Amino acid sequence: MNIDYYTTYDLPVPYRGLNIYPSKVKDYILFMNVSQCLTLDKNSIPDAKIITMSYLEFLFHMTKTNPEETPYILWLDRLFSIVLPEDKSFLKLDKSLQRYAYDENGKVFIEISGERYSGQDFEEIRRIICEQNMVEIPDENVSKEVRDSLEKAKAYKARLSGAKPASIEDYIISLATVTGWTMEYVHTMSVRKFIKAIRRLDNYLHYKIYLSASMSGMVEFKDKSFIKHWLVGLDEENKFDDVSLDLTKVQETISMEGAKS
Repeated sequence: MNIDYYTTYDLPVPYRGLNIYPSKVKDYILFMNVSQCLTLDKNSIPDAKIITMSYLEFLFHMTKTNPEETPYILWLDRLFSIVLPEDKSFLKLDKSLQRYAYDENGKVFIEISGERYSGQDFEEIRRIICEQNMVEIPDENVSKEVRDSLEKAKAYKARLSGAKPASIEDYIISLATVTGWTMEYVHTMSVRKFIKAIRRLDNYLHYKIYLSASMSGMVEFKDKSFIKHWLVGLDEENKFDDVSLDLTKVQETISMEGAKS
């Protein structure tokens, strides 16, 4: 299901009678916390039983196994209260988690507004929510060890730079200050548009700086393609590009040292 039309105009995505709404900036902190239940690296767990589970079964299994440390079903239900505002059944939940149950075949299902949704349905709902709100699902084409190494390298590089990451509050203030938009307007933006606006603003400012430096004659870039127009697509951005290049250089150095010995 292609949802580009709905994400472009911040419209709710229809799926089997549901209207899945984009999260708003005012719910950003809560949304990012509970959306962790959608990004678990299930298939990296060396347990055949878990690997063969559907993602929904896995969440249910983990919640029952260790409810104090991994209340993923509770997080999922809180997430539903944000993206399914037309559904009020989450208000009726008690500790027995009545929304979630097993069918006659022993498979976990979700019941939303009287309708049942299977594990397969949940995969599509999960994909829609993540794509709609720019939540990254682990890339299983890259091993967990490599992903973990890249995450550590990125964190290490950030520490070396000495730059403290901006908070959500800082981003909101910055966007409002530069654009002239009111805080109230920024709060009502979808998370997707908010993230894209920050990225586009950053790209625009860097473009102006590099272009001005180039045209002044004081600076010359060897690679003329370095300066890219501020309206180029940013969707293919790889968050590990900066550290993966550095990692490649390290690996090449190690290989050269090995050849010398």
